[in-house]
Amino acid sequence: MAIEKMIMLNIVGHITDIDKVSKSLVLSGCVQPVDAMQELNTTDFTVKTTEDNLEALLDVCYIRPYTSSRNLSELEKAMEKIRNICPKGWSNKIKAEELIDDYSSLRASIMNLEEILEKKYEVLQNKVQEKEKLLETLKYLQFLKNVDITFEELNNLKYMDCRLMKISSENMQKLKDNYENIPSIAISIYEQKDYRIIMALTPYLLLPEADRIYNSLNCEIIPLSVKEKGTPKELIQALNSRLNEINIEIKQLELEFNKQINDNKRQILILEKSLELEVKSSIIKDHMACTNEFFYFSGWVPKSLLGKVKKSIEYCEDRLIITEKEAHEVSSDIVVPTSMKNNFIVRPFESMVHMYAVPSYGELDPTLFLGLSYMLLFGAMFGDVGQGLVFILAGIFLVKKMRRPNLGGVIFRLGISSTIFGFAYGSIFGFEEFPEFIHEAFGIEEMPHFFIRPMDNIMETLIFGVILGCILLIISYIFSLINHFKKKDLENGVFGKEGLVGFIFFLSLLGFVVTTYFKINLLPNGVWFAIFGVSLLLMLIKEPLANLILGKRPLYSEGKSDYYVEGGFGIIETLISMFSNTVSFIRVGAFALNHVGLFMAFTALANMMNGAGSVFMYILGNVVILGLEGLIVFIQGLRLEYYELFSKYYEGEGEVFESVKLIGVL
Repeated sequence: MAIEKMIMLNIVGHITDIDKVSKSLVLSGCVQPVDAMQELNTTDFTVKTTEDNLEALLDVCYIRPYTSSRNLSELEKAMEKIRNICPKGWSNKIKAEELIDDYSSLRASIMNLEEILEKKYEVLQNKVQEKEKLLETLKYLQFLKNVDITFEELNNLKYMDCRLMKISSENMQKLKDNYENIPSIAISIYEQKDYRIIMALTPYLLLPEADRIYNSLNCEIIPLSVKEKGTPKELIQALNSRLNEINIEIKQLELEFNKQINDNKRQILILEKSLELEVKSSIIKDHMACTNEFFYFSGWVPKSLLGKVKKSIEYCEDRLIITEKEAHEVSSDIVVPTSMKNNFIVRPFESMVHMYAVPSYGELDPTLFLGLSYMLLFGAMFGDVGQGLVFILAGIFLVKKMRRPNLGGVIFRLGISSTIFGFAYGSIFGFEEFPEFIHEAFGIEEMPHFFIRPMDNIMETLIFGVILGCILLIISYIFSLINHFKKKDLENGVFGKEGLVGFIFFLSLLGFVVTTYFKINLLPNGVWFAIFGVSLLLMLIKEPLANLILGKRPLYSEGKSDYYVEGGFGIIETLISMFSNTVSFIRVGAFALNHVGLFMAFTALANMMNGAGSVFMYILGNVVILGLEGLIVFIQGLRLEYYELFSKYYEGEGEVFESVKLIGVL
């Protein structure tokens, strides 16, 4: 439950080292660059004035944003072409030492490889296209195989247009019915159930009129351009022979091309990662400032990884000026990014925190509390041993097979919680008392439990949900106090509705309700009401009171009357929200009851059936409960976390720490 401490790293180096340093920072994978010009303008970029640093300090007068003269888009397009003609899916890890550092060498290697592979690929594709055209011609020639006429004769017609057309069987009948109105000789040469192929001979002078009629019948012209001599049968035989030759040629070309790819596989991976490194390093350089002699870099680094970053540039450390700053020493205009650091138990729940918002730097990381409380709430609402085990298996499947570590991890942990509460409630796949056939087979009448059975203890189950909610709300208030005191926010931390006064009011309200219900004379009613009154008054006058203590003027940021009108409504809203937040947790018990009640409905249906029908209904009931109710409980738990708990202590106005890194390089 922690947020990584951040360090602002400032580096000054000679301009000749800019490539090496930027690439080393990318390979470290630990740096989020910041606009160095902004750093310099806010005086956060500080360098000690020494004799060694004097040249860099004097040169800063001529500083400007760094601009690269390299055009990487051309190389990216060339690399994309190479990737597109390579087999999909193969990749491998490469070592950092294998990467090509020199830009000129990288450019020459990519362009040369692209030229070689593209030429071979183009030859192969030309053969494939030739084959496709040949197959298309053969397909259409099949329609003419019974026509005893040479293509030479068809192509040399002087006064007539000859074409093949495809027409539906329905429209063919219309064509026959209106044959006397068509200025063509239309001969059916091929028949299928749904369509016909016709040969139409039309005088050139009457072709426009014929086209109008054929278009109205949705006739599709079959393109057939054959320049060879001979009858269709002779041509089919010749083209089949040519097709066999082309297949052999294609197979040979594919073997040669695949060999070329496999021979260059490692080289392609190296070039791809080297280009990616060049692109990522350009991102680093785009945030730099420079002069004719020096470059200036600023970036955020997690404190725990600072040593790794320094080690990555130690080879030229004697030529660099490196300074560090703690996050609190940096100008407030610069947002400190947030890097969350949690143990493996609650790490998958980080995605749920990000769904709401990213915690601000310095704010408490809510992941641990959200993870544990969410598992607790889900288990309480969906307690079942068998269904919990199904969730566990589903989570393992999502993590191992689907590569969804966050979703799978959350479902796996919810399954564990559901299983534990299943033992507490004494429920397995909805059964508390086992059917007769299980009782006869195993001698077990009911599932044992070590807490309560929800349906046998309805009121206790509902009260349990509210008590659990009160405990979680108390923890939320404590977190709110910590966050406000870390920000040194006297107004909201002490006198606010989520501050110390609001916390005292909430505890007092709970104490009054409990002591009244159980008739415990802890404090006189007058004392309780005095605490309520003073707490509400302090919440009402929080702004002027805080400003008075801090010596700030004016006491009110707005008109006095407007402030108290707004404050009055704020007090009413506080009372309503405290009540609704607490009562809202009654849904925990309600859904625990609903879980049992829904299966009871399926049990009643199963009892009306016999044999296979009864078993099917039990299975269907579990499927519906797992799918439908599981989703509803998941959403309801999320609602309690976001609206009842997060609203008390979590602001989430941060930005995610996003380092510039190269994946797939060792």
